[in-house]
Amino acid sequence: MAENKKLRILCIHGYRQNAKTFREKTGALRKLTKKHADFDYITAPHRVPPGNMGSAAWAGLPAPDEKGSSCDTQTADPGERGWWFSREDEYFKSTDYSDVSVGFEQSVDMLRKVLEKGNVESCEQSDSFQGYDGVLAFSQGASLLSMLCLIQQKEQRKWFKFAILVAGFKSRSSKHSHHYQEKTSIPSLHVYGESDQIVSNEMSEELLQYFDNPKVWIHPGGHFVPATGPQKHMYVDFFKEMQKL
Repeated sequence: MAENKKLRILCIHGYRQNAKTFREKTGALRKLTKKHADFDYITAPHRVPPGNMGSAAWAGLPAPDEKGSSCDTQTADPGERGWWFSREDEYFKSTDYSDVSVGFEQSVDMLRKVLEKGNVESCEQSDSFQGYDGVLAFSQGASLLSMLCLIQQKEQRKWFKFAILVAGFKSRSSKHSHHYQEKTSIPSLHVYGESDQIVSNEMSEELLQYFDNPKVWIHPGGHFVPATGPQKHMYVDFFKEMQKL
């Protein structure tokens, strides 16, 4: 890839978020890196049920009111979404050791299609298809991305060339353990906060063993995508390196 060509990056939100809210929360990141990358955002297929109060902090938001959102589309306001649930009652918690993985396969199938066509909006591959250069994901989305990286390598796919995992963790669902049987050689950047109270540093560090030569950036904050002055060089330097692939 020419060094001056912008990267195309697919962004996968965290639990209780959606494409719109994640785009808003990464506005500073897009501004810092606008010369180097364009970002597409996708919404998970599963609605978090109204009244599911237990994990509001995952989205960095206060808990919703009892009515929640009645909209179930990607185009308007899809409400709070998740990529899978760790309990049968449609609840998710990263620390759950569980035999449950409600909705996971549907999410993987959805992302397969998007990565193969290289476009979130269109249902078909366009004549100007170029695919995604990389994927950026947060929290539950980053856990899912870790498995997509391993699936991609196992199946010898070429969906994307690099991964950025913010507040990522290894899934504790027994349904996912077969994905974590080997390492992936995909270039990766792992970002997590020293004071993250939602995904512990130990959980993010546990994930590193499945990546060859992972780059790691630890910021002083909590459960969010950091994008202030000190982080600019980290992202830009990584993107410049990825533009050479």
